[in-house]
Amino acid sequence: MKYMISSCLVVIVKGNGSQLKKEKSVVMWYQIREYCDSDYSAVREVYSTGFGEHVGAVYVHTLRQHWVQAVLLGLYLLFILFSTSFLASLLCLGGVLLAGRLAVQYFFEQGLQLGLREDLQDIQASYMQPGQVSCFWVAESKGSVVGTVALLPCVEEPGAWELKRISVRKEFRGKGLAKALCWTALRFAASHKVRRVVLFTSLVQSVAHKLYHKMGFHKEEEFVWPSLPARLVNFLVFKYACKVMCDED
Repeated sequence: MKYMISSCLVVIVKGNGSQLKKEKSVVMWYQIREYCDSDYSAVREVYSTGFGEHVGAVYVHTLRQHWVQAVLLGLYLLFILFSTSFLASLLCLGGVLLAGRLAVQYFFEQGLQLGLREDLQDIQASYMQPGQVSCFWVAESKGSVVGTVALLPCVEEPGAWELKRISVRKEFRGKGLAKALCWTALRFAASHKVRRVVLFTSLVQSVAHKLYHKMGFHKEEEFVWPSLPARLVNFLVFKYACKVMCDED
């Protein structure tokens, strides 16, 4: 069933519960509705496109690592030493940089495929089972899926729920859609007596961090993603959390 979101009201308790924040979001140019099977390909495409946009930022982050800079400098000096041409040395260094960019692209593709093989492999089974406190929503504009968000019990923290798959097509950003999607999930959480919601995000998603802070989330911890490539470049993941309360609380 499709429905137009006219308003949503969720109460978030920040920190120790001494500060309350209420927000009303009114949208009119799109619909937010529950996922259906016909959305499958579009949802995976939105996720894949959004995920891939961060390759460049991760590559720049990799180049900022001191050991990477030391290796590049060493290689450049070797090229100068064994080459009779300054231009040839620069071309060799450029080849190394290109190889590094392709390596980042390869590992990003592995991460993308991991997400597609996990909860997005069977969205109905992961989020839409009867009796399960979880759901997957899509934002639709003119018949096209332009954004997604999901909520389900957190595997890493029993008793909490995780906000996942927050993604909006690039051309629809900056219009409050991501916030509306997140409020939809938080309102669902409040209606099902969920009291704690967490999410995980990476160091390159700085714009998203600002949104989470505005919505009452606070950063609880940060850690290096547990894979060898991530450890090599100190790729940090942040855990954000908020406490959700119903109006009667």
